[in-house]
This record gives sequence, C-alpha cells and structure tokens, in this order.
Amino acid sequence: MICGGAEFTPLGAHKGHALFGCRECGFSFVHPMPGAAEITAIYDQYGSNQSYAGKAKRKVQRARRRIRRYMKRAPGKRFLDVGCNVGTAVEAARELGLEAYGIDIDNESVGIAHNLFPGGHYHAGPIESLPPEWGNFDFIYSAEVIEHISDPHAYFAALTPRVNSGAVLYLTTPDAGHWRVPKKFTDWDEVFPPDHLIYFTRDAMRRFLDRHGFDVVKFEFYLKPGLRVIARKR
Repeated sequence: MICGGAEFTPLGAHKGHALFGCRECGFSFVHPMPGAAEITAIYDQYGSNQSYAGKAKRKVQRARRRIRRYMKRAPGKRFLDVGCNVGTAVEAARELGLEAYGIDIDNESVGIAHNLFPGGHYHAGPIESLPPEWGNFDFIYSAEVIEHISDPHAYFAALTPRVNSGAVLYLTTPDAGHWRVPKKFTDWDEVFPPDHLIYFTRDAMRRFLDRHGFDVVKFEFYLKPGLRVIARKR
C-alpha cells in the first residue's frame, strides 16, 4: 500500500481481524479491510464523544501548545483540523488568531463542537465533502485520525488539492516502529481493529507523505509509541 513492497509478515489477529506488516517499510495493516458499513457504524454516536467533551478545556490547552509551536511556519492563517471531533483544536486555533475550520465524519461530534465552541466553522462528512466555499488552507492539523482510515491514499488525494503550497501539516498517529511496541504486535494496546486499521513507521510515513506532495520537516521525539510528524506541502 505504501512502498510497493511485495513481501508481508503475518502479525497475528485481533477479534477476527488479521494483521500483516510490510517487510520493506514496516507499514502494518488489517487485511482484508472491513466494509464501509462496518466502519461507518463505529462512528454512529461515537462512544468517546461525551468523555472528550468533559475534557474539552484541557484538550484545548494541549492543542494550543502544539499549534503555537508551528503556526508561524505556515504561509497564512487558514487552519483546518481533519477529524476535529468535538472541536478542541479548532477552538485552540481560533484563540491563537487563526481562521479555524474543522471536519469530522461523525455528526454527533460536530454537533457538540458547535455547542461547545460556536466561534469555529464545522462540517460533518467525509473529507471528499469539504465545503468548496471554505477555500484552501495553510495549516493542516490531524491528531490520531489516519489510523482509522482504510484507504489513506484516497483520503490524502481528496485533502491535498485544498492545501496551499508551503502549508504546514501536523499529524499524529501510533508508531509501529517504536522500540516500545511489543514483540507480539497484537499485544500492543493500539491494536484494536476495526477502529484502528493501519499503522505507520517513520519510513512508511515519509514515503506516504512524499507521494502526496509533502516533505517531512521532522519527527518530534516521543517516549510513547506514537508518531508526531511536521511536514510541509511542496
């Protein structure tokens, strides 16, 4: 899926979902992928929404620290959170003076975002439905989203045309190549399909982003097995 490699290692199974890893780039994935109906059902009244809403103030503060660190690298002030959930990063960006927008596939999440943080702009639907009147963006924020997506190439193919040249991408996702990932892959607490479907390593992420027109600026150091990627759109 990522590097074109043709050799894969079976990594075991979790609740009936088999996982495999690419021997070249380390990208790991569920195969076969669940159907669209099964994936959509997961986010129908997503069970974590109320929990996230209860932690909203703390989540805004954390997102504000992340966004402040990189916002000056962006060529403009148009900010988009893809997978915005209840709107905490959108609110953090708005408080920092950015034009803040958020999109999420879950209608309930977006409804909560409207109620909690009415100063932002929100849309419920897949990335392909991003409103054209919103224009293009200078800062893309994507926290713990891409691991939920069955076809990341289609996802980025829809997103990339809406990203300005020189824009900053901040992306976080579990790190399948981290030294703290258990030797038995399915013992890792991030392995719980069909919620999580794909797992990147640094090598796989660099290759993936390059294919979609982004250059990795750096990977932030992180003691936990997670990737924190800063990239720039060519």
